[in-house]
Amino acid sequence: MPISQNLRFTAAVPQDPEFEHPPGAFLMRRLSSELAAAGWGTDNMDNWRDCGWSVVCRLASSELEVVISWVDKGYWMLQVSPRRRPGLIGRLFAAEASASATDVHELALAVHRGLSALHYLGSPRWRWDAFPDELHSRSEPQPA
Repeated sequence: MPISQNLRFTAAVPQDPEFEHPPGAFLMRRLSSELAAAGWGTDNMDNWRDCGWSVVCRLASSELEVVISWVDKGYWMLQVSPRRRPGLIGRLFAAEASASATDVHELALAVHRGLSALHYLGSPRWRWDAFPDELHSRSEPQPA
């Protein structure tokens, strides 16, 4: 089963007035507002591994996570994935991820629309489960 939708994009994002480090707090704050307006329940954003920002998103019984990080090569990386994925033991006992591939795709579409509406989606490249390089990616999220 596909797990995550990965996005590489460019955007000139202003510095956040509250958090200087890591970059992207302003972008995540604005994206979270767009997702909430689109019907997704969103938690407060969190510092993700001191190199980006994350927010948990919910719709019905699905729980997903969006993570944004700045890459020094001049672009942003974003990932949409289930918040919880069972490991080997969990799978042996039939545990399931907190969101399906369809849920991931739906949130990826909402992220795409939100970033577009904010004018922060330059040269978007989407790909399931791997780095969205030029050869193996699309300009919009694709279903699994």
